[in-house]
Formats: sequence, C-alpha cells, structure tokens
Amino acid sequence: MRYKTYILSSRLSAETAIERLGDLLSKAEVQYKINGLSISSTRTPIVVFNLQRAMYSKRNWVGLSPFPYISGVDLRCQPGKGASTEVIVQVNRGRTFVYLAFSICACGIASTGMPTLADAVLFIAVSSAVAWLSCVSLSGYLLKKEITNCLKA
Repeated sequence: MRYKTYILSSRLSAETAIERLGDLLSKAEVQYKINGLSISSTRTPIVVFNLQRAMYSKRNWVGLSPFPYISGVDLRCQPGKGASTEVIVQVNRGRTFVYLAFSICACGIASTGMPTLADAVLFIAVSSAVAWLSCVSLSGYLLKKEITNCLKA
C-alpha cells in the first residue's frame, strides 16, 4: 500500500519522454538523477507552511502540486506496442501516510471538546475520510494527471 505503480503510454520516444519528465520534476522542485531511460527522485520538496511556493502548481485544475505529498518517484521508460513508449511510474507514498496520520491525530485532539461521544466519533470519521480523499486519492490522481499531460505529444 505504500508503493503505487502506474503504467502510462506515450507516443513520444523514450529519450524525449525522459527529457520532458526531467523538466516536469525540475519545475516541481524535485531533485532527481537520470540513469539511461529511468529517473529516480533523490529529494522531493517538504512543505511545512501553506505559504511555501512548492505546494502550489499551475499545471492542474486543483492548483496543488502532488510532489510534496510523496516521498519519492521512480520513472522508467521502455518500448511499448508499436511506436509507443511505456512509462512505468512507481510512487513511494510514505510521506502521504504521515500527513494522513497527522491529520487524523489533529482531528482526534480537536474532538475532545465535543459535547458527546457520538459527536466526537462522527467528527473523527468525517475528518478522516476527508483527509484520506485529499492526501491519498487526490495526490495520486494529480501526480498521474501531471505526468500524462507532460507526455502528450
């Protein structure tokens, strides 16, 4: 569950795809190393305050960059069917689950002021569901979408 793999297809050559993916990672302030037809991130931006520029992006409709929510990303290109290139994206979501745990703990602490136990349980359940959707689901969707948009010919 910590690692998520996406397999994307592109009409670009593998070399052009690696070049474009490197540009995407550079714009997102991700440090990386290229080894042939693969890219491995060495450091992703850590966002502590909501005012940091690395948290925001103009490359998607939400306006958030998915890269601060992940611990690392590995991108590998290989020949696909016909003239296409297959891009295998492996995402390390360790930091995502740390953010999720922090959000749930914060909601638990905030729920101690609720008047009844039922209210506190409902507050924690709803807050946990929202945190899961925003941290895990949305960040994975945005990452896949940004890489797909980067690879469009």
